[in-house]
Amino acid sequence: MADKKSKKSIFGKAIDAISNRDEKEDIQSLEDELAEAKKEAAAAKEAIKSMLDQNADVKKDKYATEKAVEEKEKRIAELERKLREKTQAERKDLIEERRKAREEAMDKLEKLKKPKIITTHVVDEENPTLSHIALKYYKHATPPYWKYLVEHNKELLDGSEKNLRLGMEIVIPELPEELKD
Repeated sequence: MADKKSKKSIFGKAIDAISNRDEKEDIQSLEDELAEAKKEAAAAKEAIKSMLDQNADVKKDKYATEKAVEEKEKRIAELERKLREKTQAERKDLIEERRKAREEAMDKLEKLKKPKIITTHVVDEENPTLSHIALKYYKHATPPYWKYLVEHNKELLDGSEKNLRLGMEIVIPELPEELKD
């Protein structure tokens, strides 16, 4: 024990001389509290630093996420635009195809409606009326036959058999099934 006392520094010996045992315990308690407070302060600093780092990381992540969302929204808008354009183009193509198909069907129907032309006839003195012409080509001079000639030459005859004149060239169509013998 003598060694312990001799090893103490002058400061330690002065404290021993001045302080009594209670004071030593109070000092020791304060030193322990100080050490604990320093540890807590260091831990708090570390926590604050960690929170700041996390906050910075969160800000970076938030910025990166916002940037990614913005890029995805741009991509979505671009794809929607392309889809609209493609859909409109397909609709136009479909409409054009339908129009062409309708025209073709109408042409076929028109061709089916139009009877085959047998010949053309120039009105002369030998056959001056539509009845004469119908008799010559259809072997009948009755109204259904000559009216059929009027119907197929209505532009030329202006819709009336009275407009038939010598020298006119009229079309002689094939008879429909209902008028054939």
